[in-house]
Amino acid sequence: MIETLTPLLIITPVLLVLAIGIIVFVFAYQRRMLQHQEHLRELQELRQRQMLEAALEAQEAERRRVARDLHDEVGGMLALIRLNIGQVERKCAENEAAAETAHRSKELLDEAIQSVRRISHDLLPVVLDKMGLVQAINSLVHSVPPDSGLEVKFTHNLENFRLEARQELLLFRILQELVNNTLKYAEATQITINLHREDDKLTLRYTDNGKGFNYDATLDTGSAGGGLGLKNLQSRVDLLNGAINFFSKLGAGIKAEIVIPVAYIIIIIYNFGLLN
Repeated sequence: MIETLTPLLIITPVLLVLAIGIIVFVFAYQRRMLQHQEHLRELQELRQRQMLEAALEAQEAERRRVARDLHDEVGGMLALIRLNIGQVERKCAENEAAAETAHRSKELLDEAIQSVRRISHDLLPVVLDKMGLVQAINSLVHSVPPDSGLEVKFTHNLENFRLEARQELLLFRILQELVNNTLKYAEATQITINLHREDDKLTLRYTDNGKGFNYDATLDTGSAGGGLGLKNLQSRVDLLNGAINFFSKLGAGIKAEIVIPVAYIIIIIYNFGLLN
């Protein structure tokens, strides 16, 4: 009897050790697979982020090129044409109809020159580089056409502070997108912008009292051009490692809150006596 049990007593521990080994191997294999999948996901996210950054940088480079071409070439040619029309206007003083035509042409050219300057500024906001985000937003607020019927209120607590240049550019483009959407689609009478820093976080709040839209449907279908704009907002917020909370429904305007981490803020001491 003992001789019969002896092989079982020997085999049973071996089988237990083998079973435990198999279980440990399976768990270790599954863990390695999960780690590998997580690593692939991180690499994919990094690649998508790099591609997005490259696309936005290419977009900004193209904006700079077009802005310079508009300012230097188109703007220069329009100014020269205006000068020539001014000379024609003076020579046509005795011909009332011709003088009136020349005068009206000069007025139209003035409007065209202003449009070129505005578009150039939108493409390449020089004030953003020189004076920072707050001054760029003030400039954006003042660029809203008076005949739009829009009242824009801007408040902040960033006196004498500047963010890192890349953060400022992305935040400005986000706000520019929001303002342009309000001007194009909202039929609003009031925009409120608030920029608030607290500790290591910066919050941008934007609201308008326009007609609003079906946010979920627009995001899903990309209808009315709004879906693409919302995705552009989300892409820029992602590059800022931030979060966006967006709300809109028909008849209720829009509300957007963007929170981003701020690694550091540059303190700027303005000496206005030296600014010419």
